[in-house]
Amino acid sequence: MFSFRSPRFLVAGLVCASLVLTAELIRPAHGQTQAPNSDTANLIVEVKDSETNEPISQARLTLQFQVLGDPKRFKPTKKLSYSAKTNAQGRYKFTNINKGTIHIFVTADRHQSFGKEYEFTENNQVFEVRLKKPQPLL
Repeated sequence: MFSFRSPRFLVAGLVCASLVLTAELIRPAHGQTQAPNSDTANLIVEVKDSETNEPISQARLTLQFQVLGDPKRFKPTKKLSYSAKTNAQGRYKFTNINKGTIHIFVTADRHQSFGKEYEFTENNQVFEVRLKKPQPLL
C-alpha cells in the first residue's frame, strides 16, 4: 500500500523539489544566452588605435548595464557586467543586451585605458573606441 506518509513518497517529493530548485538556480537570469526580446539587442564594440586607425586585437572589454527589478515580485534592480576580448579585426559582438544606458571600459597593452557611458538604442549598434598611446613621463 502506498500512502502520503510513506518514506518512498517523501523521498520522491524531495527529489522532485530538488530538481525544480536546481533548474531555477542554473537558469540564466539574463545575458549572453537569454532569448532576445524587444528590450534586448546585439551591440558591437570596435577598438582601434587613435593614431594609426589600425584595429587592436585582444583588447579587454567590460560592458556594464542595469536590469530593472520588479517590485511586485520583490526583485531588485541588478547591475550586470560582461567581459570579452576583441578579435583580430578589433571587434566583439555582445548579444541580447538590455537597451538603455551602458558603460564600456576598454584596456589594451601599450594603450591608455578608456571608459565611457553610451545610450544603446538599436540592434547591431556599433560603438567605436579609439585608444591613445600612453603619454611619456617628464
